[in-house]
Amino acid sequence: MRVALALLATSALLSAAPPAAAPVPSVRELRVGPIAETKTGMELIFAGPAAPCGERLKGSFSVFGSGGIPVDGTVAPHPEGGCSVRFEMPFSAVGPEVLGKANLTAVAWSLGGELSGKGKPRQVSWAGSVPREAVRLTESMKVTLRRFVAVKETHVESLGVGKSTLNADLELKNPLAFDLRFVEAAYELTVDGKPLAKGRKEKFLLHAGRANRLLLPVELSNGGVLSGLWKAATGGRVEGVLTGIAKLRVPAGELEFPFEFPVKLSRK
Repeated sequence: MRVALALLATSALLSAAPPAAAPVPSVRELRVGPIAETKTGMELIFAGPAAPCGERLKGSFSVFGSGGIPVDGTVAPHPEGGCSVRFEMPFSAVGPEVLGKANLTAVAWSLGGELSGKGKPRQVSWAGSVPREAVRLTESMKVTLRRFVAVKETHVESLGVGKSTLNADLELKNPLAFDLRFVEAAYELTVDGKPLAKGRKEKFLLHAGRANRLLLPVELSNGGVLSGLWKAATGGRVEGVLTGIAKLRVPAGELEFPFEFPVKLSRK
């Protein structure tokens, strides 16, 4: 009787024991995108012997200690080797602390939850970092930004042969749940592939979760050149491209965001 009771007690203890911990796999790459209005796609690509290929991964993912981003899917074979799991990150799940903890050389991540599908379920308590060069966008940042920027037609009052200034009128939506403070944006206006003007905007703020109006001053070094282009243009309009880099300052340094927008210039 005592032996039977001991066996039952041991069995109960074993059945109540937490699942074994899964070893931390190597993350070869983190892919981000496509970036939509309220969320972005994410893909963790695993490699090495600890890669949980073929298992179901259910848990919570975070970057730089922010967010409780749900992950629930099968870790499937990846065409480029290894295996990966896809999920979506709502912008609402990311707080302003990511800016304070952001690292310019790597992305710190963590994932807690459970693996299942091969034997007994295993606990997941993973953390690591992905080098910046292994963090890839599924599309160019220039392409992504066009979803969040509306470019208004820019009207030019008058032009001379000397310097003239106009304002490129933009409407930018910040999809994040916190404000973004940029230290500067430097840009160049080209027409038919030829540089025509340069400009710089310092210290501007994009408010969280809404459209922001932004005027970018552009200084034309030779207004006569643009006047000549207008003579050849139809409908009194000249189409150009505004290309540049906006810099966002964080405690670790400056994050750079390249942009490229088509701009229409017209005379009032």
